[in-house]
Amino acid sequence: MFESVIVDQNPHWDGNLYSEGVSRGVLGKVKDYLDLPHIIALVGVRRSGKSTLVRQTINHLIRDKGIPPRNILFLNLENPQFSRYRNEVSYLDRAYDDYLKLVAPVGTVYCFLDEVHFFPEWQVFVKAKYEQQKIKFIVTGSNSHLLSSEFITLLSGRALPVEVYPFSFGEFAVANELPLPDTVAVTRERNRLRKLLDDYLRFGGFPEICGPAVSATKKEILVMYARNILYQDIAPRFSIKKPVDLENLFFYLASNISSLYSFNKLAALVGLNDKTVKDYLGYFSDAYLLFTLDSFAFSVKEQIKSPKKVYAIDTGIAGAVGFSFSENLGHLLENQVYLELKRRGHELYYYKTSNGFEVDFACCTGGKITQMVQVVHDLGDDKTRNRELRSLIKALEETGLKRGEIVTYEEEDEITIEGKIIRLIPSFNYLLNMEQK
Repeated sequence: MFESVIVDQNPHWDGNLYSEGVSRGVLGKVKDYLDLPHIIALVGVRRSGKSTLVRQTINHLIRDKGIPPRNILFLNLENPQFSRYRNEVSYLDRAYDDYLKLVAPVGTVYCFLDEVHFFPEWQVFVKAKYEQQKIKFIVTGSNSHLLSSEFITLLSGRALPVEVYPFSFGEFAVANELPLPDTVAVTRERNRLRKLLDDYLRFGGFPEICGPAVSATKKEILVMYARNILYQDIAPRFSIKKPVDLENLFFYLASNISSLYSFNKLAALVGLNDKTVKDYLGYFSDAYLLFTLDSFAFSVKEQIKSPKKVYAIDTGIAGAVGFSFSENLGHLLENQVYLELKRRGHELYYYKTSNGFEVDFACCTGGKITQMVQVVHDLGDDKTRNRELRSLIKALEETGLKRGEIVTYEEEDEITIEGKIIRLIPSFNYLLNMEQK
């Protein structure tokens, strides 16, 4: 029944490796998980490169681990030949049986299910096959439901999530033919890095629009991405009756990234009730379009009551759909630092001091703040410099930390004030994570 589409979707069966493109940073985590019995769930916004990561993983299995190519099954469930049966999960069994008849694999099968959420009851199929052993599942999806407690409960803790974001700045540099193996290369290429950083802030890191050969239609592509997610994913999935309201709210928030908001104020601005606004924000988060950041507080109630900050999955998409006619490079840089901290796995909050000063990011472990990061595009004038240093020092005093960081566009220094050490880190160094490398 599905033999032809299965063969067409698995050209590696002839022993040919895929073109890999830019190697993704999360590939190392995927490799580590391959030897475990758990299901690997690759999740992230559409067009972030999940399918490319799958091809890189298949190449690794064939080239580095010696897995027979025909023991690797890839199924893109968004394909019309599968999606027409999406409401009947038994057709996934049919497809898998067709695969077994085609190649009769011996040993462990690595089964990749791309855009798995197109089959609402896919977990039933995966759980049943998983319990038969000798099948390693790697699934991909474009909504955070794959990480939900309901999903994890159904699979009884058998799933390991891997979040896939658009390109990091390091991956963006490689896509633009500037590999940076060490600090010497970064220092030598610092002038070109500044130009790349400007492009990265303005256009973001979606793989399709990165690279020196990309045409001038970046904005149009990014707007198309946003509208496809809003109208083809979110609106039908959540039965939105007036998708234009969804779009208006998203466009407004994308115009105000790195800014504070409350549900009540947002509702008044866009003409919706606060419950609808709260629901829509949940849908944006579920689709990995926007994220919200709470103020740090020891009380959950206080966290819920506090104003939120909003960040986009990509500064390019925010700029493409935003209403603003002037760039705020400080907000764009803050958004990219937020995404970088998310990539590094930090639990994040913003911090409000007892006298009302604000620090952009408080990184936490086990409910305790372990790191403070402030982001300022330009510390050039004394007023800005004093304000940012004062805020960070006050926050360090309240949390008992001895060190803090300020990410700037290009300033580098180390300052000791009132017994606190403040590092000023150029943004391209910080986004490249050179202090860890």
